[in-house]
Amino acid sequence: MNGDANPIDLVNHFLKGQNLEQLGKLEAAVEQYEIAVGAGFDATGPYDRLIALYSHRAQHRDVIRVAQAALAHVRTYEDKRDWFRRMEVAARKAASKVPEAIPKPE
Repeated sequence: MNGDANPIDLVNHFLKGQNLEQLGKLEAAVEQYEIAVGAGFDATGPYDRLIALYSHRAQHRDVIRVAQAALAHVRTYEDKRDWFRRMEVAARKAASKVPEAIPKPE
């Protein structure tokens, strides 16, 4: 975890994110989860939720970023680490199939 991060505050961000998600306030939930992930939270919860939310939205680059962060920071069993790796690989494959946007001429 980031040395400046208070673990209790990070747990609270995760729990607030869960509550917001249950209320259907997904953008606000994502913000709370991102705070925990950005601080290097060492439990799986916010990473799992962000991967699920970003996968549902086909935000493949965000899935890759969050999976990599999980592998760097989360302390968990090897099967769960393998799941994060699989999510990263799947998101990379999906992202490679999406054509790059072409800017509109001005």
